[in-house]
Amino acid sequence: MKSQNRTKIKMFFSGIAAKYEENPEYFIGANVEFVSGGKKYGGSIRENGDGFEYSFLGRRSFESAEAMLDAVCEDMLKYDSAVFSYMERGRTTVVSADDRNVKISRNETESEYVDTSLLRAKDYIINPGKAGKLMRVLGYLTEDGKIKNDKIRKYNQTERFIELTSSMFDRYTEKDEICVVDCACGKSYLSFVLNYYLWEVKRIKARFIGIDISENVISESRKMAEELGYKNMEFICEDLRFYNTEKNPDVVISLHACDTATDMALGYAVRNGAEKIICVPCCHKELLDKYRKDDLEPIIKHGVMRARLNDILTDGIRMAKLEAEGYSVSCVEYCSPLDTPKNLLIRAEKTKKGDNSAKKAYYDLLSELSVMPSVELYSSVSDDEM
Repeated sequence: MKSQNRTKIKMFFSGIAAKYEENPEYFIGANVEFVSGGKKYGGSIRENGDGFEYSFLGRRSFESAEAMLDAVCEDMLKYDSAVFSYMERGRTTVVSADDRNVKISRNETESEYVDTSLLRAKDYIINPGKAGKLMRVLGYLTEDGKIKNDKIRKYNQTERFIELTSSMFDRYTEKDEICVVDCACGKSYLSFVLNYYLWEVKRIKARFIGIDISENVISESRKMAEELGYKNMEFICEDLRFYNTEKNPDVVISLHACDTATDMALGYAVRNGAEKIICVPCCHKELLDKYRKDDLEPIIKHGVMRARLNDILTDGIRMAKLEAEGYSVSCVEYCSPLDTPKNLLIRAEKTKKGDNSAKKAYYDLLSELSVMPSVELYSSVSDDEM
């Protein structure tokens, strides 16, 4: 290959080196194919500790992406033609060179084939034909790559969840890096799906932190992250009541955190100044035998009616607290009540420091019902107070 190609190859490689420096957690690996006299030779690049291992005619180690790419460039020039493929999650950048030209192209990383015949026809945001590995690790697929019958409903719920929350991320760009904290994360299914969506659909960089008090589910989440190659995720076994991040989270999510664990999640978001909150509450028990409303006694003397009103009051109080703290709040049903009766999705976005009128209405409501809910306690709790 002509030595004059060196300048152009290095120009493209400088862009790839910068890409790695900006997004190292999304790097998967790189391959290079050399052609000489009709014969092909292959090489590969993988991360190795704090640097890179370049395997071609032996193994060489490099401390930086720039040094590694310089070595690849020199090898490419020794052959009739060469193709270098830089792979990151969801996208592959290809630099191909021969005596006639040097060019660069980008395309989506191909995924395994997924049979979508069991899904209703629609343009999925989390496209099952592209997110095959994610779906397999999360347990949506059979061994032969088909969606499990008993997972179709759950998959559609996941898709609906993304539909209802996607606009909350519209202001972020690839230049941003946001912090997403999943409170009482369990096995973190929502975090994994949101991680995929933000990077591979929206091209938004995000760091995910999952918090749960159970070591078992934290261990499972770590294993899935490793299997998927999601290096931008960490999982911490800790009591959510006491956990605080060094940097304020941009987004706090919580899906079906049981009973007051939902209040712990909302409290964490409030006291750490989260910009956005996405929450699906669950198991409303705390206020059931505590709230009083004498003028409604003819209705709530019936246990089932008291329980149903309790669910509404509990989530209503939570939303009133968020409004008092300066959040714009909305609440929708995100799936059919036939799937789960706990199907409310609370969305909140911080718009101001606080709202005095909403704060007065909130505390008046607590006084009228004679309750002091956990969301109030956890929103201001300190280690010394617990």
